[in-house]
Amino acid sequence: MKKWKMSIIAALLLLTGCQTSDQQAPVLTLSKSRVQVALNEKIDYSTYILKAVDDVDGDLTDQVTHSEIDTTSVGKKVIHYYVEDQSGNQSQQDLTVDVVEYVGDLINPITAQADTVENPEDVTVLVNKLHEIPEGWKPDDLEKVIDCSQQLRKEANEAYTRFYQAAKAQGIDIYTISAYREPETQQLYWDNSVKVFGEEHAIQYNAYPRRSEHELGLSVDISYTTQGDRLSEKVADSPLGRFIVSDGYKYGFILRYPQDKVRVTGYSYEPWHIRYVGVELATKLHNENITLEEYYEG
Repeated sequence: MKKWKMSIIAALLLLTGCQTSDQQAPVLTLSKSRVQVALNEKIDYSTYILKAVDDVDGDLTDQVTHSEIDTTSVGKKVIHYYVEDQSGNQSQQDLTVDVVEYVGDLINPITAQADTVENPEDVTVLVNKLHEIPEGWKPDDLEKVIDCSQQLRKEANEAYTRFYQAAKAQGIDIYTISAYREPETQQLYWDNSVKVFGEEHAIQYNAYPRRSEHELGLSVDISYTTQGDRLSEKVADSPLGRFIVSDGYKYGFILRYPQDKVRVTGYSYEPWHIRYVGVELATKLHNENITLEEYYEG
């Protein structure tokens, strides 16, 4: 068809209102998918809006609207964010908000509402003060670790054996202090900590029952000594502590509760607590200097 004929047809289509309409919704992006806020905290809703862009109307960030939540009670709440372009196309994104009670800088697990994880058998599963293990679930592939009667799941144990042997090959002292715990044992740990040291101490250093990684059979507390206060920040300054940070990820282990991520993980610094997540994920977390919480909730 000659060019002049095509031009005439295009002009006629415009005159008769047959031009293609805008049917593409704007792209709305939030900076987070899940956050925690303190009980009674006032929320700046705009903080979590990263951008809203439409292919026709351009930047619509300042036109984003949202629902509001009540922060006077603890629990999981959802903020709905909306944006609409001039053609009426709409987009929505949701932000999950855990309204929690803090004790100092840490979430109080006693009052926190936890989600039950659906995949406790997954070696990358997130378990913390807001994600708990299904009641009655126990791993079915536990094995004794290399140096004592403590147990880990098969995959984690094989990796731990390689990690242990690598440390030994470098002349590093390493001892397994605590690995898998039965749910009943974790309950005793929690109750005893509250009784002896008080609730605030337990919130810092002990996991609430069903919210302990030790119950997954994927975590292990290790030390350079079997004497005195074996699990203390002194581990960080030992050859073992340095080996955890420098080489742990090569075997699939992460330092689960780093010193600079206390508010993120919900626990005080524990340089002795390592968690198996597999080499691929451990390498990613190591290279990006992020925790499991930041990986899942970022």
